[in-house]
Amino acid sequence: MCTHQTNAGVTAVRTPVADGVRDILKDCEQQGLVDELRQALGMEPRPDATAVRAVRDLVYELAGAKNRDLAVDVLIYATGVAEFEATSLRGYAARHGLTAEGFRQQVLAMQRRLGLPPRPMQQSDAN
Repeated sequence: MCTHQTNAGVTAVRTPVADGVRDILKDCEQQGLVDELRQALGMEPRPDATAVRAVRDLVYELAGAKNRDLAVDVLIYATGVAEFEATSLRGYAARHGLTAEGFRQQVLAMQRRLGLPPRPMQQSDAN
């Protein structure tokens, strides 16, 4: 085993095994086979169960909605994405023929179903 200084000033350990692994990785990168190597070694990315459940919950929420346009706007507001738009809670409510309080109640119900925290602007914007 020997060491050598890299350009970054880090001392790297060099062994025949480490050099062999580096060569294999380099060959896989050059041939575009890194994903296949990870899969063969059992190192492929696994889906995050929480993320998969969140996506399923969102799809279920939208697929089961009688009024998908309303459901999308409620979701936008419930997640806080609406904070980056100029449309207020009252604007969303008016778009769907609801009172501000009616729209707010739909937002709160969706947040409960999806386990989302309430957004501070919802309490003040509905008044």
